[in-house]
Amino acid sequence: MSLTCDASVFKKVPCYFTGKLVLDTDRERIRQKLAPFLVEELGYRISDFQLDREILIEIDRQKVLCLADLVVYIDGRFLMVIRCGPGSVVTRESGTIAVARLLEPDYIIPWAVQASLIEAALLDVRGKQAVAYGWDAIPSRSKLIEMTSCWPPPKLPEKRLPVERQILYSYDTHG
Repeated sequence: MSLTCDASVFKKVPCYFTGKLVLDTDRERIRQKLAPFLVEELGYRISDFQLDREILIEIDRQKVLCLADLVVYIDGRFLMVIRCGPGSVVTRESGTIAVARLLEPDYIIPWAVQASLIEAALLDVRGKQAVAYGWDAIPSRSKLIEMTSCWPPPKLPEKRLPVERQILYSYDTHG
């Protein structure tokens, strides 16, 4: 007997950013709730976002594809990573910080947000810690530009790469 998965049985919803239909997953539900808040209330432009940026992690010949759900890109600079996931944002902070530290080879992305449907954590990637909680802690577009006026942020030291990869691998495979 052959088991196959028919993707057509899964519900799809329109993506706020692209207008295309996307699978209605927990992660996507959070992103679709967050999208109008970011654009209509916080002043971001749809063109400020890159969706589903990938990081391929390989540890002990095991590969995992990790995603940054949204990456804020303004004036040629990546300023903030946003990851969406159900449950407690506190338990996912380290994995989100690792994404922001690994995504760009020339510098760490200075800010990150871990969001669920009901809460969010604003993360200082350089300091590797949460600085505020709640959806209202997510900076507006103008505030984020102000928060990143000291440019460029530092590059991740080479010796930290395997550590950050291990953290991300652990969170995205066991988290």
